[in-house]
Amino acid sequence: MRKGDISNDLPRRIIVTTDTFLTVEVTVQKKLRIFPVPKIDKKINRQFLSWLYLYTTRTGTTLELISYDLSEEDLKSLVDTLDEIGGNPFRYYTSYGKVEQLVNELPYRPEVLGVLDKPDRLLRYGHWGLDIGVL
Repeated sequence: MRKGDISNDLPRRIIVTTDTFLTVEVTVQKKLRIFPVPKIDKKINRQFLSWLYLYTTRTGTTLELISYDLSEEDLKSLVDTLDEIGGNPFRYYTSYGKVEQLVNELPYRPEVLGVLDKPDRLLRYGHWGLDIGVL
């Protein structure tokens, strides 16, 4: 609020990729010793999510979860899982097919402070690339 008026400013946002805190392991088990059945195991780094949650409450920024590998339905189920365990710092989620889609969209999103991703992809985002040590 400015001088008693409601502010129309966009909330500052940091985009976080699922690769920073989620590891997906695929194991193949045989059912009835004949049919191979793939089992997908998602492991969540709870320490990293806790750090993100504390960071957002201190700074007042919002977080958007994105993925290049998961679909919108998979992201929705992941966000629901994070809600159930009580450590969901994300307010928005989006699925992108390629890194280039997000890179092309970044200049038109003035609310984005940066993109938190794996170190080997940070240079693709230009000055929006954030490393965990910078925050």
